[in-house]
Amino acid sequence: MRIAFPFPRLTRHLLAAVLACMLALLAQGQVSAQGEPEFFEKPYAHGQWNLGRRLDESQLRYCVDRRDADWEVAGAIADAVAGALLLEPHRYVVESAVVQEDITRVYGLMLEHCDMHMGFKLIPEGFANWVTLTRPYYETQYVFVTADPDIRSLADLAPGRPIGATIGTSAHVRLVSYLIALPAEQRWPTYPMGTNDLALESLLNGTVDVALVWAPVLWAKQRADSSYADLRAIDSNPMPPTSLGVGALLLSDETFLRSAIDEAVAALTADGTIGAILDDFDFPATAAP
Repeated sequence: MRIAFPFPRLTRHLLAAVLACMLALLAQGQVSAQGEPEFFEKPYAHGQWNLGRRLDESQLRYCVDRRDADWEVAGAIADAVAGALLLEPHRYVVESAVVQEDITRVYGLMLEHCDMHMGFKLIPEGFANWVTLTRPYYETQYVFVTADPDIRSLADLAPGRPIGATIGTSAHVRLVSYLIALPAEQRWPTYPMGTNDLALESLLNGTVDVALVWAPVLWAKQRADSSYADLRAIDSNPMPPTSLGVGALLLSDETFLRSAIDEAVAALTADGTIGAILDDFDFPATAAP
């Protein structure tokens, strides 16, 4: 379900409530590059007892999700990781029309199709004990985006001009916290948007003057649709940028495989392979140190 609140009069009343809700979400939520589903105790997947371990030890099975803006980039990185481990990459592309997966679906995918699932934001303490995460293979940011040529940083945005922010993200929480600390007359009205797509659409149709979104989503939109061509990221000043690493998810008992993948990612970072992949896609991220 997509949710947006395009009414300026609600902003003042929502600021404190949204901050509290977002802090609660971040305390218990897991995040993929596409969204932020929640992970609690080990789930149950239908028919899980019939899903055994892979038989072909020469393969590295990985999943990428078309809903993730970076799925092609992630696939290229996973192929490189497989090569570094002298394994044959075996890609499974997740197809779904829903915005966010629940944990049962993710768990079932891991049992049936994935040794590793690419594309998860590495939020500290954001995962339950049935999963483990690799080291990040790249780092990127949430960015403030506008089409106004006179706005070069967030500081150039006049008080009273609205911002559309993707709800439930660490960047949204940071923005709301910052606004609450300002005098009322210095605040920007901030409308929480259900998805990055909605935030960018609201920018195009003039509902907001600036959108706060995950940088890879803007990148993907501009590759696919010329109507987004004039949008650009601006400096986050006076706020610090919100950066996150992105890595892969594995089941927690895959400790040996995770260590091997971490070593491969470190080697591919050191020799410039991951940086070259990011450059080939002109992707808005840097190889994680």
